[in-house]
Amino acid sequence: MQSIGQGMSLRWLLAASFINSFAFGFIWPLTSVYLYNELYQTLVTIGWVMMANAVGQAIGSIVSGRLFDQFKPYRLIQFGVLAMIVLQVAFIIWHGWPTYAVILTLVGFFGGWLTAAINAYGTQVRSHDGRFVFNMLYFMSNFGMVFSTALVGPIYPFGITWLFLLALILYVVLFFIVHTKFRINLANYSREQQTTKIALPKWNLLLIYAGISGLVILWISYAQWQGNVSVYMNSVLKLPLWQYSMLWTINGILIAIIQLGMNALNLSANRRSMFIQIFAGIIMFGLSFLVLPFSHHFMGFALAMIITTIGEATAFPMIPALVNELTPLTLKGRYQGLTAAAPSVGRAVGPLVGGFIIQQQGYNALFYAASALTFVAFIGVLTSIVLGYRRTVRYEEN
Repeated sequence: MQSIGQGMSLRWLLAASFINSFAFGFIWPLTSVYLYNELYQTLVTIGWVMMANAVGQAIGSIVSGRLFDQFKPYRLIQFGVLAMIVLQVAFIIWHGWPTYAVILTLVGFFGGWLTAAINAYGTQVRSHDGRFVFNMLYFMSNFGMVFSTALVGPIYPFGITWLFLLALILYVVLFFIVHTKFRINLANYSREQQTTKIALPKWNLLLIYAGISGLVILWISYAQWQGNVSVYMNSVLKLPLWQYSMLWTINGILIAIIQLGMNALNLSANRRSMFIQIFAGIIMFGLSFLVLPFSHHFMGFALAMIITTIGEATAFPMIPALVNELTPLTLKGRYQGLTAAAPSVGRAVGPLVGGFIIQQQGYNALFYAASALTFVAFIGVLTSIVLGYRRTVRYEEN
């Protein structure tokens, strides 16, 4: 067991983040295509299924984050990995309709559970600055996605069962890592929380919830890439599935390059750089959707994905880092859980809203709406940080 003074090992935390993302990447990228082409479900039905999965992720993240501050994190994350192992076995046995949708919802719950637990463990790393830690967590998560999405396209024609089997093997590996490397004793923190109730300053709360709300809005737009764009490319434009899979490989590789570059230049540890990344990243993210209406071939989608990734890689990891800076030690799990839930809420709403817009106005209207929504998020986050950051209390310790 690691001591409290040592904190969490960054190396093993990043390994866990990589494996968790690698395994989960065999499940979600082809969900929309599988439901549409193999299980013959409509876009609206697919939207409801994706919503159920994402709501499960949001609830799992919130529950896990709150429990992190009150119970042994080791037991918490261990239970989440065991649940994912059981669910992969269930997927291998039952992946027809509607069983697939039910299991996918449970996978969402425990996927959110694990994401929040890993992020909360990130606040317990003592050896590096919090902004560096969350940059690296985001990098490793997407690095894992590079491998899985690159493999999904070639493996899927042999049957979706093989993807679930690979995910099962990875979660078994993750269980052994958690079992041997995640036993951090946080009992003293739990006792402190039970005896002292800490109320966050109002400006801290304002910025935290502005950041979380901004993430929700950004992920409503981002969810279109993960669901409706795959159907648009494969079923409307008749582009091969490997091209959609390749977009996510580009996404992961570019995130790796950007994150490693920022860390090499020590930008992740600079507070002013953090705000530049948030503001510029959101703007880039919004601009990317304006490319999609004019994209009818792979190169157009690749360009849009490159712009999307630049915005995502710079802005997205800085929001949990900002939340970490604005929360005391005994509340970090709770607010990291809420931060981890934000993308899930966006993924819950995004496919359903997107499917409705497509049926009423078409795909081009969807892309313009996603861009407009992103700029709404930018105004909200910019205003709250400019007006409130100087009035906040910063908790520098991780």
